[in-house]
Amino acid sequence: MNYNESQQKEIANYAMEHDNNYKATGEKYGISYQQVAAWVRKYKNNESKKATKPAAKATTLDVLSRKDPVLEAQLKEVKKRLGLI
Repeated sequence: MNYNESQQKEIANYAMEHDNNYKATGEKYGISYQQVAAWVRKYKNNESKKATKPAAKATTLDVLSRKDPVLEAQLKEVKKRLGLI
């Protein structure tokens, strides 16, 4: 029998929730121990990749709109010298 993605996830989650008991999970769903273990590995790997996925890169606008504290300090010093502050 072919299992779709959501069924595979459900079976893998069931196994993980039951102390990774692949044998019992396989018997419950009528599939082999090896198939349960493969799906658990597949979904554990997917979850770990999602957890370690880097943050989205900043756009050019985000970078340009940031204030630089060094430049802000220099600007403040120049304004003081010119008597603008």
